[in-house]
Amino acid sequence: MSIETSPRSGPWTIYRGEDIVDVRTEQYRIHQNGGGLVALTAHVAASVYVAPKAIIKDHAIVVGSVRLFDRAVIEDSAVVGDACTLRGDSSVGGEAILRGSVQLNHEARVDGNARLSGGLQLQYFARVSQGTLAGGMTVQ
Repeated sequence: MSIETSPRSGPWTIYRGEDIVDVRTEQYRIHQNGGGLVALTAHVAASVYVAPKAIIKDHAIVVGSVRLFDRAVIEDSAVVGDACTLRGDSSVGGEAILRGSVQLNHEARVDGNARLSGGLQLQYFARVSQGTLAGGMTVQ
């Protein structure tokens, strides 16, 4: 057993033999594709890329060719699929659903019961918590 620190989550206790990581009161596994953390309660396809500092928490479902870079977070009961990409400190939570080629950058956040699809791009501090957005547009 060894202790590593993370600026985002505090101390991690890593049990090397089992690839189980305890962060505070939750347990995670190290995702084979990228090395990021995936909660034992989440469902994440092997095809999803989870960068070393990215994290998928709670009961999130992530499938397809989704890519999480940097310190991106998917949490709660969110569902993210197809070719969505999260970069920077962007996050998805609540009961939000993202599909298509949605891109979140910087500190963009999608949560609540929002539904996003198509070629959407959210940047900077954009936040969507309700309703449906579809098609090619950029929200800043």
